[in-house]
Amino acid sequence: MSSKVISLFSDGNSYLYYHDQLDRLIIVNSEGVTKLVNLNDLNSQAVSIDTLENITAIAVNKSNLAVTTLDGKLELIDLVEEKSNGVIYRTELSLRDLKFINSGNRILCGGDDNKLFVIDVKNEDRTTSIIDIPDQLLNIAYDQAGELSSISLSDGSVQVYSVFGEQLNLIHTFNNVLEPKINTSTTKFDYEEDKDELYTSKTQWSKDGKYILLPSINNEVEVYEREKNWALVKSFKADSKIIDFDLKDGRLAILTMEKYEIFNFESKALIHQDNFELKDGAFPLNIEWENKSSFLIGTTHADVLRFRDVVKSDGALSAASLFIDEFASEDDEEVSDKEEAVGRENLNEEPLGNKRVFIDEDDDGYNSILDDDDDINEPPNKYSNGNLNGHSNGYSNGHHKRHKSNTPQPSFVTTPTSTKIIPYSPGSTPFVNLGETTDRRYLTMNNIGYAWIVINKEKSTSNSITVSFFDRSINNEYHFTDYQNFDLASLNHRSIILSESSKGLIFYKSHNNLNDSGLDSWEKKIPLLKDEYITSIVISNSKSNNNTIVVGTNFGYLRFFNQFGLCLNVIKTSPIVTLAASSNNIIFTINQLTNNVYSYSIIDIMQDYKYIQHNSIVPLKESTNGSTLNLIKGIFFNEFGDPCIVSGHDDTLLILQSWRETGNAKWIPILNCVEKITEYGTNENKKNWSCWPLGLMNDNLNCLILKNSNKFPGFPLPLPIEIEIEIPTKLNGKDAKEDQEIEQNEEELFVRSLTMGKMLNDTLQNFEEEEPQDQESEEILSKLQNYSMIFDKSLLKLFGESCKNSNLNKAFSIVKLIKTDKALAAALKISERMEFLNLASKIGQLREQLLIDLNDDSD
Repeated sequence: MSSKVISLFSDGNSYLYYHDQLDRLIIVNSEGVTKLVNLNDLNSQAVSIDTLENITAIAVNKSNLAVTTLDGKLELIDLVEEKSNGVIYRTELSLRDLKFINSGNRILCGGDDNKLFVIDVKNEDRTTSIIDIPDQLLNIAYDQAGELSSISLSDGSVQVYSVFGEQLNLIHTFNNVLEPKINTSTTKFDYEEDKDELYTSKTQWSKDGKYILLPSINNEVEVYEREKNWALVKSFKADSKIIDFDLKDGRLAILTMEKYEIFNFESKALIHQDNFELKDGAFPLNIEWENKSSFLIGTTHADVLRFRDVVKSDGALSAASLFIDEFASEDDEEVSDKEEAVGRENLNEEPLGNKRVFIDEDDDGYNSILDDDDDINEPPNKYSNGNLNGHSNGYSNGHHKRHKSNTPQPSFVTTPTSTKIIPYSPGSTPFVNLGETTDRRYLTMNNIGYAWIVINKEKSTSNSITVSFFDRSINNEYHFTDYQNFDLASLNHRSIILSESSKGLIFYKSHNNLNDSGLDSWEKKIPLLKDEYITSIVISNSKSNNNTIVVGTNFGYLRFFNQFGLCLNVIKTSPIVTLAASSNNIIFTINQLTNNVYSYSIIDIMQDYKYIQHNSIVPLKESTNGSTLNLIKGIFFNEFGDPCIVSGHDDTLLILQSWRETGNAKWIPILNCVEKITEYGTNENKKNWSCWPLGLMNDNLNCLILKNSNKFPGFPLPLPIEIEIEIPTKLNGKDAKEDQEIEQNEEELFVRSLTMGKMLNDTLQNFEEEEPQDQESEEILSKLQNYSMIFDKSLLKLFGESCKNSNLNKAFSIVKLIKTDKALAAALKISERMEFLNLASKIGQLREQLLIDLNDDSD
């Protein structure tokens, strides 16, 4: 089959990348020039950009091009400004490959020095982390859907890393799958001498992240499936050693030394194969799809071969290509006007539709576990998931209308005094648009881990969900295909529960292969009334098998299931905004009473669904003045089962005190998150930082720090940090005086120890009323003793400061709060040393009274 030769360089290796968004072919030549070519008008002048020489690899993200070189340089080029931004990183030995990761925020690169480099592109200081790898690096591939990178090594192995967080995590290794290879070119390429370097060791991910493709020792492209524990599921045989391959739109092109072959990826059928000819002494370098029917080949002697209309849109060989040799001129430069016009038309054809696909099966299509109370005669209402995949906090989910389904879109149910409730899971975020092909968002996030969904907008690809964990020693990250467009989730140590809110569908999946029931997963539908939909779901986190799943709706229905899908109870209450569950099956609900008025309830499942608190007002309010902050930024329980909320409008962590006593619960602010992380306005470098709460453990808020004015966690995910709680008693740094610092710190410690001590005492009394909990009781007693010590120390320091300032009335008011003889004796010594004899006399009287009270109590 004939090809058109594009000759823009006289010499050098030409590496290709077809940029769909710019609609330009990028040719990076190893002689130091990059050209942007308009394939629709080859007579027009190509844009030229000076770049480094001796290129080893190229990578593209949006308007950025990055290249690596034999002398260990990494250069960044702006394709819009058409200029180089210079060398942003350099290593001692040759760099062999690179990829943009995390939406282009970072670059992954490596080469001959057995190290993997992660470079922060967005920060001016180019923060870099370095990971040791077992051998020299040959190739890097990136899966945007799953945030994975595969690393090909000289020993023939392939390592797969999760690149989701700031730190990379090795999750799988393919051993002895590639032909072992060592790159020997270090100053200039000589493929006549080092022909083995031409043969590929690259890997490639399918668009949805489901498959990884590897070139095997047996001249095959092998396909491994991630969801099947990286099992080999298919292979494609080439006629000789593979130079390159490229999978796109269901077509796999394989390039060998003198031939190309095109396969249907699903059926494995050979669509087309043909030979090609190059200049004397030239070799093929890489193959790149231009569109669904045409591709290009880069070569070692500068030229680029263009093969047009090789396959039809349905994957078959086009009629034109069958007879192209009959009318093709011997001179490849001569192309008829008619052929050029046809080519332009094909290049400008519309891609596959970008509408999201929503599967709406009949009830019989689900392998559901149905309860006696499940009414499946009335189908659930159907409306666009695009309106549901965001928060319940009044901000856009980021979807564009062209990506929504064609199903009818009724409005949310509201009353004259209430606003609509958008389904919400704690820790969830709005969608982030990653271009024309994918969107993604976090479905949920907590102390344990996080789950995120990737929405593929093309009809031919499915969505995917990835579940990851902060402690990878307990559970391994895993990934599965989402056929239902789930928009709600809840995560515990054992499993994840998901929901498609508009259909009333809930889906349970164990983190391990099998749970104790012998089931890996189950799904079911709950009955929904007209205009009803699920607003929140939660699964408790008990160490036993007594975990409870709770499903709430906008009509206020609360349904309780055990972890095997059996419906246990149904309660009708006010419309549900969100839910949280403790490890001992205490359920915390946020309800909407009316417009911008919310209540909370606490239900004890183990006490026959007893309401401990019922419809008490919760201090939450919706954001105003166009703010995009959440109504609820975080909701969780601490380790002793106390409900906690971080409100969106003031970034304050609240904990519920005395909630076990009906009618006496009160919300206590224990941390202003934004003040704490910005150092009360005193650190200019942190003024745009914000906090994303995950949970409260051991008096520390576990959270993510978001920089650069970000409101939601992005990609990569920052490492969690712990912030010590701090009762908001301090002035902002701009208002505080230096001589107030000691008093403010001790006053805060005093209030904190008093507040948290009361909460722990409530918890301890609850343990004593129930079955003995020796280990937890001992832990609480130890913490109470620590708070008592902090309480006394802080009072003594406040007492000393008041005496120092001769404020004796205040000093005596402080000493009256002390409840131990040891601390009173210390205060007495301070007053005597400072010769406040009248104050010392009063303290002596307090000690005598304390002794009398203690004796009375002992009697």
